[in-house]
Amino acid sequence: MKTIISALVLSASLLFCTVSVAAGTKNAQYSTPYTLIQGVGDQLFADIAKLNQVDQKLKREELKKLIRAQLMPHIDTKFVSFKLLGKHVREVNRDQAVTFMDSVEKYLVGTYANVLMSYKGQQVRYVEPVFDAKSEYAQVKAEITSPSAPTIDLVFKFRKNKEGQWQVYDIVAENISLLDAKQKEIVTRISEVGIDKVSKELVAKS
Repeated sequence: MKTIISALVLSASLLFCTVSVAAGTKNAQYSTPYTLIQGVGDQLFADIAKLNQVDQKLKREELKKLIRAQLMPHIDTKFVSFKLLGKHVREVNRDQAVTFMDSVEKYLVGTYANVLMSYKGQQVRYVEPVFDAKSEYAQVKAEITSPSAPTIDLVFKFRKNKEGQWQVYDIVAENISLLDAKQKEIVTRISEVGIDKVSKELVAKS
């Protein structure tokens, strides 16, 4: 199961990293999750292409900068972090919560940098959903294809924040919620060693 989830995380992360190109001014032109996820991938991968000749160690650091600037503003890190805490959410104090959120963000940045290091040009097709403009939640289905692998179905889950901007909080890959899968791992680990240790472990993996 761990191997399957890891493979799905890899595939989903490759697609996830096509979500965002620039926060701020460009975000305003994407009024729905579909237009956001469909419209902004090209620039990010154009920027990644510029790093092809860079030393591998330096490339990873440059990718992390790119991800912080272009991808992370579109991920609801706070919401994801509190979901990951699960039953432990009421046990942590403010300082622990802030440290954990920072650790989760660093972990995600490192994870996506590793994934983009191995990007092989997989193709993506988005399916336009029936969108309820009044809802604060939405989903966009996508398919990732490669000549050497079966097509993988993905569903991006979006949540509208207080500023009215859409942010990704989960990806369902082949009917497996990546947030739920990671939550089970984090909750178990916190029960074993405590949140302070888990926060440090997430940073170490970044």
